[in-house]
Amino acid sequence: MNVLEQVKIAQVAKTLGVSLNSVYRKVKQSEEKLNGHILKENGVTYVTTEGVDILRGLFAKLNPGETIDNKEDTGIVCLREIIANQQKTLDALIAQHAVERARQAEERARADTIIMKLTQDVGKMQKMLEERKPEPVQVKTFAEVKPEVKPWEPKKVASPLVGKAWYQKLWVEIFEPWKMRQQPY
Repeated sequence: MNVLEQVKIAQVAKTLGVSLNSVYRKVKQSEEKLNGHILKENGVTYVTTEGVDILRGLFAKLNPGETIDNKEDTGIVCLREIIANQQKTLDALIAQHAVERARQAEERARADTIIMKLTQDVGKMQKMLEERKPEPVQVKTFAEVKPEVKPWEPKKVASPLVGKAWYQKLWVEIFEPWKMRQQPY
């Protein structure tokens, strides 16, 4: 192999725009595809130009916005998503709190208006009562107020037995006694 055909891993990382760790990780994951294209000399790892093209193809398969350092960058992406969601929640809570405070301010203003109106009405009533001169109350005793009570007296009617024969009187006294009770004698 020619020296010009070999490139250090650090140069590959720079060329592809990825981190050195990402390139090493991808080399380890794709040993079968890169077989024969990776060389180690004196502790330095080299990649052939064909190996660089294979690595470029492997890195191109990543989704847009996805980074090479999957473990580290996925955690960062997750943290960014969590922070974004928390920020949305925080913004919603702040907006809700502002709406609640506005509603409470309206209720407080309405209650203050009602209290002010009631206070004015009470003041007017007190003033009217002070201006009005009370009439003296005359207390009458029971003797002065009590009506004249007349006792009940039954109607005076002639006895039903008057002017009747003895057998008629006997009949009324024995068989129709209620006629006798109807009239006091």
